[in-house]
Amino acid sequence: MPLQLETKRLLFQRYTVRDLPFIEELVTNAAVMATIGTGLPQDKQYAQQFLARMQQQYTNFDEYGLHALVEKESGAYIGHAGFVAQLIDDCFEIELGYWIHPRYWQQGYASEATAALVQYAVEEWEIERFVSQITAHNIASMRIAEKNGLHYEKTIVSDGKTTYLYVYEIEVHTP
Repeated sequence: MPLQLETKRLLFQRYTVRDLPFIEELVTNAAVMATIGTGLPQDKQYAQQFLARMQQQYTNFDEYGLHALVEKESGAYIGHAGFVAQLIDDCFEIELGYWIHPRYWQQGYASEATAALVQYAVEEWEIERFVSQITAHNIASMRIAEKNGLHYEKTIVSDGKTTYLYVYEIEVHTP
């Protein structure tokens, strides 16, 4: 079943092939990609691989995968957010991630999407642990993570970059 999630201002929608131009716009944008992967803008081929990977996530993990964030009022695509199955520091993790197009920065969209995802993961999926991998210089994302209940766990090197692993973890008490 697709992720059934919306906020006051945003709809979460699965990516389809018709969304490839927007994905290309994100992956070729230097400001967006500065905190993603290698930190460098990518090309059309990367966008196609990204779309294929998200569609594979939808197939394999149902509600997981990054979903396009669509502003309800205007219908504009502003970025994407969701949970992605990842191998981080040699461990399988469920990562909460998002990318917001720069023209929508500092408008609270990342916080709004993240808060909705955290609530959904805890209440609907009953996930006990998920992470966000945040580039060392991305102070805004660190603040968003902390505001939504994640805490710093450790520093790792990923794709040649120093990143911080933030964790949301529910303590499970056994009788």
